[in-house]
Amino acid sequence: MSTDETYRVRENTGNSTHPSVDDVIELALERAADPRPEQDPDAHFDRYVSTAVEAHSKSAVTECIRLVLIEGFTQRSAGVKAFGEDDYVRGIEVGVASRSYLRELLDEQATES
Repeated sequence: MSTDETYRVRENTGNSTHPSVDDVIELALERAADPRPEQDPDAHFDRYVSTAVEAHSKSAVTECIRLVLIEGFTQRSAGVKAFGEDDYVRGIEVGVASRSYLRELLDEQATES
């Protein structure tokens, strides 16, 4: 059920300079509420999260992101747990989006240093 991949969030690394999972969740929910323009190459991530929030809830999206980034669930397994067996694909989409948001936060951090 879990993978060997450890994401560089504060909860996994213990490094206070890394973004926390709450930072990733906050960015995901902000983007879901106000997606980037269609022409943005990463706008599809915002649609993934927005669609999951509309179909399920913010708390289900939050749970999925935590399961993927902290608990080490595969995106599919996180989707089953957060959204149900029939809608596991949302977990894949939200998991991919959350990894992109984490990478974005880490990149921002690197340019600020």
